[in-house]
Amino acid sequence: MSAQRAGTADAPVGRTAPGGSIVAAPIALRLRQHLRDPLNGNVYALMLNTVVSSLLGIAYWALAARLYSPTELGIGAATVSTMTFLSNLAQLNLNGALARFLPAAAGQSGRLVGYAYAVTCLAALALSGGFLLLAPLVTDRLDFLHRTPLFAVAFAVAVACWGVFTLQDSVLTALRGVVWVPIENTAFGLAKIGLLVLFAGVVPSLGIFVSWNLAVVAALIPVNMLVFRRLLPRQRALRTESALPGRRGLARFVALDYVGYLFMQAGTNALPLLVTARLGAEANGVFYVAWLLGGSLELVAYHFGTSLTVEAAADESRLAAYARQVLRRGLLLFVPAVVLLCASAPLLLALFGSDYAEPGSDTLRLFAVAVLPKLLLTVFVAASRVQRRVGRIIAVHASTSVLVVSLAVVAMAEIGVAGVGVAYLAGQLVVAAAVLPSLVRLLRAAS
Repeated sequence: MSAQRAGTADAPVGRTAPGGSIVAAPIALRLRQHLRDPLNGNVYALMLNTVVSSLLGIAYWALAARLYSPTELGIGAATVSTMTFLSNLAQLNLNGALARFLPAAAGQSGRLVGYAYAVTCLAALALSGGFLLLAPLVTDRLDFLHRTPLFAVAFAVAVACWGVFTLQDSVLTALRGVVWVPIENTAFGLAKIGLLVLFAGVVPSLGIFVSWNLAVVAALIPVNMLVFRRLLPRQRALRTESALPGRRGLARFVALDYVGYLFMQAGTNALPLLVTARLGAEANGVFYVAWLLGGSLELVAYHFGTSLTVEAAADESRLAAYARQVLRRGLLLFVPAVVLLCASAPLLLALFGSDYAEPGSDTLRLFAVAVLPKLLLTVFVAASRVQRRVGRIIAVHASTSVLVVSLAVVAMAEIGVAGVGVAYLAGQLVVAAAVLPSLVRLLRAAS
């Protein structure tokens, strides 16, 4: 009996014991350990948030199309698009600064979050106010933004609230509360849909705008109570020393990082506008669908970069080890995903209609393949942000955008929409090759 017990006890966990019984497999234990690693948990939580937010967003606009007239839907979509565009500019890319400095801010963390919120709100009010004053001088197609002075004020406040709402995700991630990000955005998406239905019969001309922003305001209060009453005190208890630079150093970092962000926007979100200007709206319809599907992989790559920034900022001595880990796991995820997306491109695009399947398949494949060099650049940019080498970030984004835009203008004239995909892939490959020696030196550094 004792020998039998000893044999069973000494059998490796998860393997078959001599008597044929199965001891609990270590797979579940390994999975728990994998998920408890913040470097992995951040990525998975942000990926879940992307999936859920996308699905709820599709449901929202599909429902809006049934509840509102085409004119009301068009005005609502234009108002929301203008609001989010101005808000993105007003955030000054403080998401990157929060991810970099908040994990190590200790006693100054609450002040840093407060400053980020305040600067974003002031920039939002200034930008939206200037836009409302100048827009009528440029076009009369935005007159719906000037219905009444009260609506103009509400629009400016909405831009500011949306900026704080967006920064919340970076604050939660930096404070190791990333699990709340998908919860917050799921609740926001559901509330937005409920309010959309409610206001359809009350104020249909404002239903989309009101539903969007009431849901935002409702989310601001509980999330910031969580941030200031629980997450910030917890972080201050865990870390007593602050590693924040001085005000001048912090302002310089934010300003230069924002320059890099503007360059990045020029080489990504400006592409549909470029296609429309050169090839027309119909060609952009084909391009836009392929670009969005291919860009979904790129968004996941950005999540890897955010996780690397947050964790390495908390312990800079482990930057090289974290970078190796992110790069290895990113490649394990993206290589099969790229192969699958390339093989299924016609089938995926056929879901949008036969007009998209054939002309958009090559473009989708090119954007999918581009995520592999993009992962290298994302890791390099995240590491540079941790090291506060902001000049490198500007160089990466500026060179990539210049290459992509200039090559796209030339390639579109020769091969149409697919030329943008060729230009995008070529831009990522060239810049990734340029930074590869520096990235290899980082990865080889001792932890």
